[in-house]
Amino acid sequence: MNMVDSIQVVLGGLIVGCVYALIAVGMSLIYSVSRIINLAQGGFVVLAALTAVSLQQRLGTSPFVVLVLVVLIFTVGLGAVDIVVMRPAARRATPDQVLLVTVGVLQTIGGLLLLLWGSLPYTMQPFTGAKPLVIGGVKIATQYFWIVGALALAVAGLWFLLHRTGLGLTMRATAQNPEAARLNGVDVDRVRLIAFGISGAMAALAGATVIPMTFLQFDTVTPYAVTGFIAAVIGGLGSTAGAVAGGLLLGVLEGVFSRYTSSSLAEVAAIAVLIILLLLRPAGLFGRVSEVRR
Repeated sequence: MNMVDSIQVVLGGLIVGCVYALIAVGMSLIYSVSRIINLAQGGFVVLAALTAVSLQQRLGTSPFVVLVLVVLIFTVGLGAVDIVVMRPAARRATPDQVLLVTVGVLQTIGGLLLLLWGSLPYTMQPFTGAKPLVIGGVKIATQYFWIVGALALAVAGLWFLLHRTGLGLTMRATAQNPEAARLNGVDVDRVRLIAFGISGAMAALAGATVIPMTFLQFDTVTPYAVTGFIAAVIGGLGSTAGAVAGGLLLGVLEGVFSRYTSSSLAEVAAIAVLIILLLLRPAGLFGRVSEVRR
């Protein structure tokens, strides 16, 4: 395997890692303000991807318009999921039971996909043409720029929201101590609603930008949910930087292992990395272990 092939493998892994990072950032954001591990996030990515395909076929409009529409739909949609499902569940159930609720939502999404789109895999045309750029023998698909741009836009926008706005201040306060924030007049339910809406936008960005690069169908919801969760845990649940780092690391590892071994061994390697990391750093790469005072 020469240098060009090695670069190609790593580049492909980084692009897949960007998708994992978008899923992990959405999961981390929800966890930070609600302590809910939303495994359904991976399902919403696939649902957003197939929604983008259907909108493209029906409207025949530009991919950018489709992307904007999908982001708007899933921003509102995830807010509705919080109001209808997650909020009542969090009030009546333990965290472990809420986790099972998110698994139920994930499986429901898989069933909905099978009902509406059938069992066939779907893809769509790249946003800006199918001919790749070639630099030094390395082929760079134009869709790569959309995926990287989606991650960069999401992370930059989230950073600006959290650190440069009053709403971001209330979100960070809620993440630190929800009860204290509530006692100081913060509408915690509103903060959670906004967090779910933002995570929906990130799921839409991931799904709509990755679908031209792969084939997705009803049974791909679980792999995306698992890899997104692993990426979030590797980086440290609740950490945006950690989610990005975990996603990119996981993507590269999967790419390298898939190239030299097999895709099944790549999945095993991802689990192995997670176990080793949790043994060495239980809070993840960027997470912080809370100290309990007695």
